[in-house]
Amino acid sequence: MLPSIKNLCPALLLLIVSMLSFRAHAQKKEYILTGYMGVQGGESFHYDMKLKDSAGNMLSGYANTYSKPENNVRAYVVAEIDRDARTIHIRENTIVENNYFVSEYIICLVEANLKFSGTEKTLSGPLITMTAGNGANCSKGSITFSDMNEINALFNPAAKAAPPAAVTTVPKTTPKPLKIVYDTASKSKLVIASQVPVVPTQVIITEGKDKTYNWNSDEVILTIWDGNTEDGDKVTISYNGNPVIKDYVLTKKQKEIKLPIGGNELNIISIQAINEGGEPPNTANITIKDGDTAYDIIAHNTFGKTALIKIRKKL
Repeated sequence: MLPSIKNLCPALLLLIVSMLSFRAHAQKKEYILTGYMGVQGGESFHYDMKLKDSAGNMLSGYANTYSKPENNVRAYVVAEIDRDARTIHIRENTIVENNYFVSEYIICLVEANLKFSGTEKTLSGPLITMTAGNGANCSKGSITFSDMNEINALFNPAAKAAPPAAVTTVPKTTPKPLKIVYDTASKSKLVIASQVPVVPTQVIITEGKDKTYNWNSDEVILTIWDGNTEDGDKVTISYNGNPVIKDYVLTKKQKEIKLPIGGNELNIISIQAINEGGEPPNTANITIKDGDTAYDIIAHNTFGKTALIKIRKKL
């Protein structure tokens, strides 16, 4: 018969508690990876993860993306690791905090396959997320981690960490101001000043990303307004190269324009950002109606850039 706990000496009881505590800690070993995310257009962000063992070869924890630490976006992340192959698949599930993170391009919830390169001494791989919740294309890019102590601890938890390398001081630089929203396939509500509402039927257009519609009726009824905060966004709308309204300041009040459609030629509506208002970027809510069919569009651009809507009359 085993002695009752109350009959154990204090020293032995303390030893048992310590062993249980150590075992629990060993089962939940924490791994930290600090690196960066590069996205199309040349933007680069700090990207770090703090993971813990979950079950089997699964890890879970949180990831942070930021240009400045105070403007980070934090997401819950799960990972599947193959320590023999030295690969890890990471997938962000949910945005849990957003401190006004912004980017010039649409960045979705991160998913990436990362592989360690013994030649380059990096753990890296491309972003593989394709579309956001509203159907917009996600930015292409990659994630890279290069701290060998962190990488070794991830793939060989029992190994002793190498001595820290000499630190080289890099002069601080002022980051380029960032413009647009951190988009995501999540249903979480993001607290971003210039946030574009995610509506399933909305199409987002910007310079280099236009939208073409096949048209039935003989005219386009275009309505434009500021669906966010009235911050002085100013636009010029042209139709087939001819200005329809110039330097128009967007407000909550909707402005309607009727544009004739003729033949089956391609008709182009352009929305140019004359400024970026008080809350960049320049963002316009637009509805175009083809008879009883309405299409919701959000056009966003930085100063001087133009978003295009293309209309082709059906035969």
